Amino acid sequence: MKKNFFQLILFTLVLMMASTAFAAKATPEQQRAELNEMSGKVLERMYEKYPTSREAVQDAYAYCTISAASVKWGFFGDDHGRGVAVNSQTGERIYVKMKEVSLGINFGAKEYDLLFIIANKKAWDRFISGNIKFGSEASADATDGVNGVTYAGASMAAEGVQVYQLDKKGLAIEATFKGGRISPFRTLN
Repeated sequence: MKKNFFQLILFTLVLMMASTAFAAKATPEQQRAELNEMSGKVLERMYEKYPTSREAVQDAYAYCTISAASVKWGFFGDDHGRGVAVNSQTGERIYVKMKEVSLGINFGAKEYDLLFIIANKKAWDRFISGNIKFGSEASADATDGVNGVTYAGASMAAEGVQVYQLDKKGLAIEATFKGGRISPFRTLN
């Protein structure tokens, strides 16, 4: 069991390094196309797992999908991902990256999807400017902070921003303090 777990961690690390090398060689147009395709797949998985997420996306001022991976080892953890933020009002697409660090008891590796529901223009402006910072918070339900709407399975990420998370594969054991940031890709926008 222990051997298989260490092999999973090693495989995940190699996969992340290979995907980073591949992404660096792709043109900006190819990277945007890849992120748009990934965004559609994240939405499909979220709609299947969290049926309320479909209504949340339809009602939202904007939304953002991110596909991410994490590696946790000892007292430190590192999560990173990339995705697309879409303004439902204007159709504008902003390509984003996510970085999260954790401090505490960390062990494991996993891949997961995030769906951020952005309630209003103020939250959108903070989100796409890179001024959105978030911490961990566990919750069964979250409200949009504007209309009093509750979406089961979402938790609050920041003021005016809710998040759904769906783990795809891997295992991570953690009791940590986390902090993260989402910012635009300069080369893709």
